[in-house]
Amino acid sequence: MKAPFREGIFGRLRELLRVYRGGELSKPGEGRPRVAVVLGTQVLRGGRPSRTLEARTRHAGGMYARGELDLLIPTGGEGEHPPAEAAVMANILRETGVPQATILREDTASSTWESALRVAEIAASRGIGEVLVVTDPLHCVRTVAAFQRVGIIALAEPVYSSPMWRKKWSRRGQLVRESGALVWYRMRYGVGARSRP
Repeated sequence: MKAPFREGIFGRLRELLRVYRGGELSKPGEGRPRVAVVLGTQVLRGGRPSRTLEARTRHAGGMYARGELDLLIPTGGEGEHPPAEAAVMANILRETGVPQATILREDTASSTWESALRVAEIAASRGIGEVLVVTDPLHCVRTVAAFQRVGIIALAEPVYSSPMWRKKWSRRGQLVRESGALVWYRMRYGVGARSRP
């Protein structure tokens, strides 16, 4: 299995470009974490999930249905339209057959960084040391880096069915956004700093 990114901010930016060009982030296999964190995104008016939110959540639900997961942690607070992203995702997960007891909502985070912090608290209280992060392929690079920064081993679980990936212009826009966000996260939170041996 591929090791987590360890090359500092420039290595992460190179990784982002590699993913944009179609490079794989991780491969299914034995020994992968059985806990998945599903990263939230926009909830539309009336509490409807955006297509991106739905794609991420259904991807995680499919993993559970295939027996790959024991616990799912949807993360995301309330944005412009209620309810919280995690609440909408929990509803979708239940619709796909995931039992309520297997869903642990984190419904306060308003950013990827806050999701990493809140999930780190949950993980510490439950003895969880590593997770899969379920999100759009390009978002995986920053998400993995943020989770690693707060002390969680995180492996990417990219959602290639997301509209942010499937539409060429959306993918290009996300590349620009994620490049800037990686630089900002490095300056603001130290995400992407070179790890010490």
